[in-house]
Amino acid sequence: MAQLSADIPAEKKAMSTVGLSSPLIHSISEKGIYNITIKSGESSLLSGLNFEIVFLNASSPILNATPAKAETNVTSTDTLTTTGLTIPSVIEHVLPVKSFDMRIASIDGKDLVNKINEIPRGGRILENVNLNNYTGNITINLDNIMPDQSIDDIIKKQMNAPLNQSDVSDSVKIEAKVLNS
Repeated sequence: MAQLSADIPAEKKAMSTVGLSSPLIHSISEKGIYNITIKSGESSLLSGLNFEIVFLNASSPILNATPAKAETNVTSTDTLTTTGLTIPSVIEHVLPVKSFDMRIASIDGKDLVNKINEIPRGGRILENVNLNNYTGNITINLDNIMPDQSIDDIIKKQMNAPLNQSDVSDSVKIEAKVLNS
């Protein structure tokens, strides 16, 4: 009969998880175009830190309560005693992004991750990064955020920029904390 144990350091490391201190982090970009949201859960320490970056429209209202007439996953007919989960992602106003650069740095400024020309799909991207067992405060810098060509003119109008302006890049600096359990 096999016994599950985590007495060996390698087994303890394999069972450890890593994640950000908050599952949702929001930050408005420097030019006010994007409300950038980092969505994080726990993942195995061996697989690295997994998170999703979502580029939302900063001028859209932020959902901080269940919208009227929202559907839930309630399956019971007794609505007084059951609660369901409303998925706000169905009403997120995501902006398509052509590309961006990402740099993750430790509290002392040391580069932990540096990715150039990341290409999200439909304004979202899943990231998996190896932080080499680093835990603690980090800064996530997203630079050269370039809007998809399909919304380029809309972004220029929102910024009151001339339509012939070629650079509508944006950036954001997000503070977070990596936890290990």
